[in-house]
Parts: sequence; C-alpha cells; structure tokens
Amino acid sequence: MSHQPDWTTWLTRWDTQQAGYLPDREDQFQLMLDVVHRLVDQPKRFVDLACGPGSISARATRRFPQAEIIGLDLDPFLLEIARQTTASDQVRFAEANLRTPGWDAVMGDCQIDAVCSATALHWLDPADLDAVAQTLGRRIRPGGVFLNADTMRLGPDEVPRLDALAVELRDEIWAGSHASGVEDWQTWWDAAAAEPAFAELLAEREARFADRWKGRDITLTDTIQSYRKAGFAEVAVLGQVADKHLFAAIR
Repeated sequence: MSHQPDWTTWLTRWDTQQAGYLPDREDQFQLMLDVVHRLVDQPKRFVDLACGPGSISARATRRFPQAEIIGLDLDPFLLEIARQTTASDQVRFAEANLRTPGWDAVMGDCQIDAVCSATALHWLDPADLDAVAQTLGRRIRPGGVFLNADTMRLGPDEVPRLDALAVELRDEIWAGSHASGVEDWQTWWDAAAAEPAFAELLAEREARFADRWKGRDITLTDTIQSYRKAGFAEVAVLGQVADKHLFAAIR
C-alpha cells in the first residue's frame, strides 16, 4: 500500500510558512472577510483567486456557510492540497491560468459577489494585471468587491527613496521571521520535493511554470490604475505594512 501524505499537516505548514512573509496574515484574512460581509452581507458566490492550497477558502467556508466558494489556481500540487483538505459540497477548486484569456470560464456564467486573494498576484506582469482586472470588472456584480493582500511596490521610478525603504523594511520583517525559526518558502518546497508521494504533482508543476516570465514588479499605482480602468467605482488601500498592501476595489 502506497504511503498517503498527511494533507492537513502540509496545509498547516504552508500557513505557518506564509505567515513568515505576512506576520499579520490571519488578521488580514479576517479583515478581508469582514469587509466582504460589510459590503455584500452574505455572498452567494465567493472566489478565492490564485488560491494555492485553499487557505482563504477554508476560512470563507466557516464565515459564509451558505456561499458557493470557488478556488482557482494553476499549481496542481497546491490545488491537490486544497482538494484534500477543504473541498466539499460548498467549495470546489479548479485550474485557471490567469495569463490566458478566458480563464474565468471555470467560474460558470453567474456573476460573483466577492473575490479575495493573498500573497499571489505579485507573480503577474503589469500587462497581465490589466487583463485580470478587466475580467474581474466583467464578472463581479455591481456593488461586489475585490480584495488583495499582497506585495505591491511603491514604485522605484515614482518614489525611489520611499520604495527602497519599503523594500528594506519588508526584507527585515522576513529576516526576523526566519531568524525566529519560521520555515521559509524554499525550505517548504524542498521538503515537499523530498516526499515521494508528491513526485508526479511536482513534475507537472515544474512543466507548467517552466516558461513563467515576469517583467518588472507590479506597483501600487499599476494596481490602482488597472482597477479604475476596469470600471471599479471605488479603489483604495485599507492597510499597509512596508510594501504589503490590503487593496480593495468595489465594483
């Protein structure tokens, strides 16, 4: 009988590792869900965008037990963790490449009440960001909301000294977390690679991301402009630490 990994332990380990980069991560998640509740009450359809192993989805199922929750990602390994730990009649996970037109087809035809994401969309190129914002502008209903807790540079061309300072402060936060013993990104992935049960999923992951390319880093200005152009009525930052922002956009 083949060895079966403890998927819940891997999800918990992921959450701990990610908290090293966003120490107030749990508070950010709760704040995002609070904002969703205040703006749309009980959402009927909720999307966890670039969901990874489903950390936001798991919390949204508890906060919004009547909502249909859809987690979208391209990473087959992280999606499998999500499916093994969080998938249910209420929540499903699907593959979606945010850099490919039509990625939103997996959400079905209905409009969305709320979309949340965390520590993921910084992988996009600014041109990809524009396209994603346009898609969300079409799919989120009027009055619905998009929230993203992630790194968004202040802009080396716009405010070079403040941008450099924000990066320095962010790096110090990360270094402090890892000095205190919190597992870092590379160590987590190295441990996953050492687990034979994950070999096939990780090989598929490597193939999917082999040609991943990104130009410059996304800035806060890029994000604000993209969502304004996409027709969102209100766009603002609700919280910031260094260059980590909780960005909100009301459709």
